[in-house]
Amino acid sequence: MKHLSLFLYTLLVSLWMAQPSLAAIENANSSAQEPEIPDAMSRLMKAPDVDLNTIRDPFLSSFEKNRLDEAKRFKNRKRLPSNKRKREVLEQFDLSTLTLVATFKKTGHEWVASVQDSTGKSYTIRRGNYMGKRGGRIEKIDGQTVYLVEQMINPAGEVVDHQTTLTLAEVNDR
Repeated sequence: MKHLSLFLYTLLVSLWMAQPSLAAIENANSSAQEPEIPDAMSRLMKAPDVDLNTIRDPFLSSFEKNRLDEAKRFKNRKRLPSNKRKREVLEQFDLSTLTLVATFKKTGHEWVASVQDSTGKSYTIRRGNYMGKRGGRIEKIDGQTVYLVEQMINPAGEVVDHQTTLTLAEVNDR
């Protein structure tokens, strides 16, 4: 009996040594069924570029931001050249109420124009004069048109030039 139990023990040990381990079988089965773990670096996302000069302050209320923007626009309004000089007579009228009546040129001189307000009173204008509530400066006068350049403030608070014209065709359309 002693020899039989020893024989069975050696037989079991030899069979056990000949078979692959349980861990090796599990690894073989798992690699065949499960996909490979992806590389973490392949899914990395790049953060967007942020301009720190224009980013909104999260602690600033919208009311305070609007107040600061309006203060900036008011400061720019003071810098307009039209606010640093004495106002001319035609600057009290809106451009829509003024009509160009005539343009003429004397020999050897530059163009001159005649403008009429809503009451019928006429004014003579030359290049360099100002007219309109926005302080439009007369840049050029030709046979049919008066060209004005108004300095305005855009929504960003910057001073920009805006060209406006008065033409004789407006009188003829009435």
